[in-house]
Amino acid sequence: MRKVEQLKIKFGTDGWRGLIADDFTFENVRIAGQACADYFNKEFKAPRRIIIGYDTRFISDKFAQAIAEVLAANGIKIYLSDRPSPTPTTSYNIRLLGLNGGLIITASHNPGRFSGLKIKTPFGSPADQTVTHKIEAFLRRNKVKMIPLEDAVRTKKIEIINPMPKYLDAVRKYLDLDLLNNCSLKVAAEVMHGAGNSYHAAVLKGTKVKIDVINAEPNPSFEGLKPEPLPRNMPKLMEIMKKSKYDIGLATDGDADRVSAVAPGGRFITPGEIMCLIALHFIENRRWRGALVKNIAGPTLMNKIAKHYNLKLFETPVGFKHIAKLMQRENVLVGGEESGGIGVKNYIPERDGILTGLLLVEMMQQEKKPILSLLEDMEKRFGKFRYHRQDIEIPLKTREKTVKRLFSKLRNKVPRQRGKRIFKHKIVNIKTYDGLKFIFDDESWLLIRPSGTEPILRVYSEAHTDKKAKDLIAIVDRLSKTAK
Repeated sequence: MRKVEQLKIKFGTDGWRGLIADDFTFENVRIAGQACADYFNKEFKAPRRIIIGYDTRFISDKFAQAIAEVLAANGIKIYLSDRPSPTPTTSYNIRLLGLNGGLIITASHNPGRFSGLKIKTPFGSPADQTVTHKIEAFLRRNKVKMIPLEDAVRTKKIEIINPMPKYLDAVRKYLDLDLLNNCSLKVAAEVMHGAGNSYHAAVLKGTKVKIDVINAEPNPSFEGLKPEPLPRNMPKLMEIMKKSKYDIGLATDGDADRVSAVAPGGRFITPGEIMCLIALHFIENRRWRGALVKNIAGPTLMNKIAKHYNLKLFETPVGFKHIAKLMQRENVLVGGEESGGIGVKNYIPERDGILTGLLLVEMMQQEKKPILSLLEDMEKRFGKFRYHRQDIEIPLKTREKTVKRLFSKLRNKVPRQRGKRIFKHKIVNIKTYDGLKFIFDDESWLLIRPSGTEPILRVYSEAHTDKKAKDLIAIVDRLSKTAK
């Protein structure tokens, strides 16, 4: 039984996720910690230094302590956070302190029964498969070493730090505080009981922006909802924004590296729209240039903006690690994912839901326009697109078979030649490098891919109308029921 449990340690799209007390146990966390220690000791010269952070989930602080005790016992100097903190806070401290990397105990947007481990590089970016495969190769190769926290602190092998001040300074320097000092906009910040609880208010302290934080108190169960900033998971913010008391509602996920927003009246602003608005803000207000990056599920608006301004456009598989890699070698203006992870120029190659949300406030103040007007202006210039996503739960045990059957059914409906019709639409392109994506002649598209972090099949669509986008998803929903 023990060997079976240990084999469950597997790194996916964004680290290792597991069920608390099932496969995410103290024993497995320590095994993963020893593998990380072996990796860092092999890849980097002494002195080796790592920061460890954690979120607000059940006993995340204890898991963080356990993994810190393992790495410290392996001769690595550890900076251990003294409080739950957003993933971008830990990532930024890697760069500021000149560390070899970081580890974060978080399951991001997963339900409360999950925990996880994210690995960060010396750049502060997510570790890609090159790194995680090396770490997996070390699993159970060496006996786990441990040193009690008290002994490690006494001998200065572990240093307890507050990572918040350095991060806040960096974000405040990035934003135009002179502009925000004269801004009287009212903001509602939904932090979903996560690690971003006090950060929006701390960044805006001293400005005239009025901000109220919703669900700031930690809650390991997240009130039974997923800490993913989608309308169904944030009923309080959606209801508040319908009353139009606030100029904008900002939302971050469990570890605050993702963002979404809500306009007065309750209109949900998708992450795709957010990354496009920020791109326009940089181009037109900050006079910055650079490439745009989206993943395979990203918005068509990104293509339109890149073409209009003659900018490079890159498309990647899902997983911010792919975007982060591009940000390290290209002059990237904005790179983002439909899930809300957005990275920006002149920052670390990492997502930051707090910073990107506040950039919308900066844009509203700069242009003296409500957020709905900014969205309408963008649609008039580049076209109207409506995006939808549906998650279909599939048990892990049967996921592989179900996905194969579904993809087979879809491929059987696809003519071998492009230009033929499927679902009454003419195909202009088919992409298979991450899931299965059909692009149609009216600029609508449909994408089906299994999640890399949850037992879920994700179905995405985009079209010029809500109805068409929903109709495309409905086709896959019907087929998936027969594929199970």
